[in-house]
Amino acid sequence: MLQCWSAQKSYLPDVIVRTEGCWMHTDDGRKIFDLRSAHECINLGFNHPRILDAMQKQMNSLIYITDDFASEPTALLAKKLSDITPGEGNKKVWFGQSGAGAVEAALKVARFYKYNQLLEKGREAFQGSNQYPYPYKIISRYRSWHGAGGSAMSASGDPRRWFGEPVSMPGVVFAPDAYPYRSPFGEDPDGHRAADYLEYIIEMEGGSGFVAAVIVEPVVGSNGIIPAPKAYMKRVREICDKHGLLLIVDETMTGLGRTGKMLAIEHYDVVPDILVMGKALGVYCPLSACIVSAEVASTFDDYIFGHGQSFSGHALACRAALESLKVIEEEGILENTVKLGEYLHQELKKLGDKHPSVGEVRGLGLMWTLELVKDRESKKPIRSTGEKYDDNPVKELADFLYNEKDIYLPSDKFGVWIMPPLIVTADEIDMIVSALDKALEITDDYYTGNNS
Repeated sequence: MLQCWSAQKSYLPDVIVRTEGCWMHTDDGRKIFDLRSAHECINLGFNHPRILDAMQKQMNSLIYITDDFASEPTALLAKKLSDITPGEGNKKVWFGQSGAGAVEAALKVARFYKYNQLLEKGREAFQGSNQYPYPYKIISRYRSWHGAGGSAMSASGDPRRWFGEPVSMPGVVFAPDAYPYRSPFGEDPDGHRAADYLEYIIEMEGGSGFVAAVIVEPVVGSNGIIPAPKAYMKRVREICDKHGLLLIVDETMTGLGRTGKMLAIEHYDVVPDILVMGKALGVYCPLSACIVSAEVASTFDDYIFGHGQSFSGHALACRAALESLKVIEEEGILENTVKLGEYLHQELKKLGDKHPSVGEVRGLGLMWTLELVKDRESKKPIRSTGEKYDDNPVKELADFLYNEKDIYLPSDKFGVWIMPPLIVTADEIDMIVSALDKALEITDDYYTGNNS
């Protein structure tokens, strides 16, 4: 195997032979807690009996058929996703196998939509369009990750984007993030300055004659678990409406209850034009979805939707997703996420007060991070953007938790990553917090307490 995002000479993985709930069992008898929910894909934990039973029944009838045909689970899931996402009904859904594939679909939808508008309305309907073929630019943000596909990576500000250069997809422009703790604009608690600068970029990039869409994660994932301020998300929607742009919301990591609501965008009372889901959607099967508003989707009634994947609409994956949505709705998963998320928050705040290397405790639902700093006053990070793959204190902390406390969390993040399955218990949270208390002594050793 080639391990993702790693040099291969040190790849000697432990062998997992069994999983249950939040735990992984190795072939040498270790029991390891998965504090990142299997790359944020297993929100409901491993081996949920209801989902396994639904999958087994589906396997006895139909596993996969191309989207030249219809299947019951695929149709039912498309209807369900149309119903639970914000906005009016009759949305259209495209199914893929990865968040990156669904993001690529979303970017294509936005660009095709703008091109089709140009054909129907003429160039005079767009700003400055006489000097340009059609609006195709995408405004993303620097602290974003939308996937490892060519288009999705190009639209990501994450340092992993650098692996794709210099052959990145053209037409992506990056805006600053709404990041109150580390804002480039100084004090900006509500993100107003970040939103103003986003609009400035849109105007400087040519407005509606050149720009097709803005893509955001409502809670930034891989680059810091940063919930957007509510006022900021409202302004982004208003800016898109003002300039005639589409708003793409990427919920690959935040969907399916992770933040205490089915979708993170529900915290903001904002309706996107296109919404992307992935990771936990298919539970134990690769599945993603690009959900398109009825208005935008209608452009493909007469024009071709130029995108596809061989396993689009995989019946088995869709059946698993349908059952997972029932589990979330019927087994109090959202309520548990809110309740235990607040408990986790309070316990993490105690750690933040105790350990000087914790600059900020930040998150939502059961999606949290401890931002680690060398100095609280200057907010100098323990791991900078360019050090993502370098050995540093964050990796030391992660190695300690894995080797000494039997807790797995990623070692390549910019702080401590805390994303347990949504079925986590209070006792398990206590175990996690106790282990983190000890592990943070490692990063405290790197704390300078001055501005050097």
